[in-house]
Amino acid sequence: MGSSQAFHKARIAVLRLTGWQLLLTLLLTATAWLAGYSSAALSVFAGGSIGMIAGLYQALRLLQVNAAEQPAAMMSGMWVSEVVKIVLTVAMFLLAIRLLNVEMVPTLVGYATTYIVYWVALGTRYPWIETDVPVADLRERNWPDKKDD
Repeated sequence: MGSSQAFHKARIAVLRLTGWQLLLTLLLTATAWLAGYSSAALSVFAGGSIGMIAGLYQALRLLQVNAAEQPAAMMSGMWVSEVVKIVLTVAMFLLAIRLLNVEMVPTLVGYATTYIVYWVALGTRYPWIETDVPVADLRERNWPDKKDD
């Protein structure tokens, strides 16, 4: 699989993860709204949006560099993207609190909801990303058993 094809598949996976996050956030928002808690619905949506935007930023930032070709640039980009993601997340929480007067518990629930998608994706080994190498071969190459000399 070529480098550009791998990047294309990774971008598609990022967009699918974000789509699932949006779907779950909208589902929780609609549930709160239909239950008559419009303020909580806004708060859940704000929290979910914060998680989606920050995560999408970081993922797209990381996909700008090919780790196989530029490992140092990838590592520095990872650290920079993590710092920016944290600053962006804090700034969006502050804006939501100040401008939207969100309720904290529903906001945090909406934010945490975006991570459920990551956990499910990790638990299912990202089935929408195809690899040409069997998982067992990848594991052996990346984590070889240490043999006593």
